Amino acid sequence: MTNKNKSIGILGGGISGLSAAYKLSSENYAVTVYEKEKQVGGAIKTYHQDEWLVEEGPNTLMVKSKEVWELLEELNLTDSSIEAGKTAKKRFIVKNDRPIPLPMSLGSFLITNLFSARAKFRLLKEPFVSQSNNEDESIADFITRRLGREPLDYAVNPFVSGIYAGDPKTLSVKHTFASLWNMEQQYGSLLKGMFKSDRNNNSKSSLLSFNKGNQQLPIAIANVLDKKVQTNTEIQSVVKNGDKWTVKGQQNNQPFKDEHDIIISTLPAHSLPAIFDDSIFKPLNNLPYAPLSVVALGFYDKQIEHPLNGFGMLIPEAEKRKTLGVLFSSSLFPGRAPENHQLLTCFIGGARNPELAGKQKQELQEIVLSEIRELLDITGEPVFSHHRFWPKTIPQYEVGYDKFLNQIAEIEKQEKGLFIEGNFRGGVSVPDCILSGFKTAKKAHTFLNGQ
Repeated sequence: MTNKNKSIGILGGGISGLSAAYKLSSENYAVTVYEKEKQVGGAIKTYHQDEWLVEEGPNTLMVKSKEVWELLEELNLTDSSIEAGKTAKKRFIVKNDRPIPLPMSLGSFLITNLFSARAKFRLLKEPFVSQSNNEDESIADFITRRLGREPLDYAVNPFVSGIYAGDPKTLSVKHTFASLWNMEQQYGSLLKGMFKSDRNNNSKSSLLSFNKGNQQLPIAIANVLDKKVQTNTEIQSVVKNGDKWTVKGQQNNQPFKDEHDIIISTLPAHSLPAIFDDSIFKPLNNLPYAPLSVVALGFYDKQIEHPLNGFGMLIPEAEKRKTLGVLFSSSLFPGRAPENHQLLTCFIGGARNPELAGKQKQELQEIVLSEIRELLDITGEPVFSHHRFWPKTIPQYEVGYDKFLNQIAEIEKQEKGLFIEGNFRGGVSVPDCILSGFKTAKKAHTFLNGQ
């Protein structure tokens, strides 16, 4: 049997599913991608209005792996990609009601007032801190143990909110900041590990977006796959009958049924128990996600006194504000706002304030504007605004997350020909999901060829 005669159904047209489909299609497999929405991309959503461009999901791609660079070249996206300007390396952290640059060098660390003299001297003890024997540990416990309280409050806490919309007191350092965990395991010290890893790191890395926004990437993959991607298709059930998997659902409001040799699911973990209707999937209902609202605000240049000369501004929990952070979107990439305007992308909710995420646009806009007005010296009202609510946006890799990963592995072991992938397994960033899709495609290829 040739590859063309082996049928693969992929549930979900987000970046994980599209990446898996792209690889398998290149191996001449008969691939079908089922996507519920009218457009592909999953959480990668770009909103256009006049000359405003808002990223409702991920705002940037940190590209550093050879496989992702090659994908962009194969899709002819390198000419459409935009590298963030040099100012993107500058990050602001709010402390005592004003944004302070996060030190990015030893010299700037020594003179910054983001950390006290006591906290700076505390870092000198880090190489002598004993290694933990725990199998897992929260980010908060790990950072406090190795670096002290201030780095947790005014460096790590805001970054955890920015990346995961999460709470460092509950998130697992092993699963969210694996590089730090591995440094302690391998070198016994973060400072020693950073020094040695910097010397060995020669990989090319760039912070990117695209001139039409980040959704340009999944759309480009879908265009290559062409008719293999079926949008407006909701999966209602997946059942194995003998050696075949039967997929049923609604396509353009009409019932449909397909059969496949294998299934790759990239749907959110919490949606799987209802679709597969098997008790082995039920624990995935409890896999935690954080809700998040994205509030984009546009202003005239003259309305903002702050130079916006950086990536953005993160607000630590210790500052007792509701806004998690603000990206200086029009400073990061061109084409995000009309001429003589600025676009700010603000985030609210997350694990810190989940009850706020689902509020209406006007209420969230008032909350955010009241908090960032003084921090960035903003006058007047925004001339543009846009809101997107994500009820379950980012999976929370909490302490003990291994139980979910083990459950998924057990499902795959019992349900031969089923592969489960997504941002709840292997990392939440866009490049992480691309690589996870490639990895799953390789596993599917191996399975189908009996290797």
